[in-house]
Amino acid sequence: MTGPDRTWAVIAGGGTGGHVVPGLAIASEMVARGAAPRQVHFIGSRRGLERRLVPAAGFPLTALPGRGIQRRVTPANLTAALGLIVAVVRALVIVGRLRPAVLVGLGGYASVPGVLAAVVWRVPIVVAEQNAVPSAANRLAGRFARAAAVPFPDTDLPNATWTGNPVRSEIAGLERTGPAREAACA
Repeated sequence: MTGPDRTWAVIAGGGTGGHVVPGLAIASEMVARGAAPRQVHFIGSRRGLERRLVPAAGFPLTALPGRGIQRRVTPANLTAALGLIVAVVRALVIVGRLRPAVLVGLGGYASVPGVLAAVVWRVPIVVAEQNAVPSAANRLAGRFARAAAVPFPDTDLPNATWTGNPVRSEIAGLERTGPAREAACA
């Protein structure tokens, strides 16, 4: 897709506020830099916080089935693996239809289908890691990513650039008062 309706980015991930909120900060910055909200598409989980937060922020969301795979062998992992297969197939269709300029992987199980679809469609991947120790999903995505935005200088991901965590503009612009101001000056 080209022209004014071209999808700038697919932002993949979610499940918790720790993934969704930084993704919304990234999406809001894209809008501030000229993208229309419809040009930033989220792929997330049917079970996650993104089901409520992303549409409320004005961005399109495709919610996929699935849940995290546990690190030990359990019967629930069979169901989770089947859900992952379905989610990857749906993500392949979505990413293939949208042909975004970039896919931003936020981490968490909800990011994996989008990242794998981006690999297949050769869409450039950028990892946005929010933690000092990268998640399993972001370690996988990091193998294919052109860049990784990390919160700390020693966060171990390939092609990492220390950016800190994305913060919504309405939070970043708040004036610090009282103890918060004192802590910032220390």
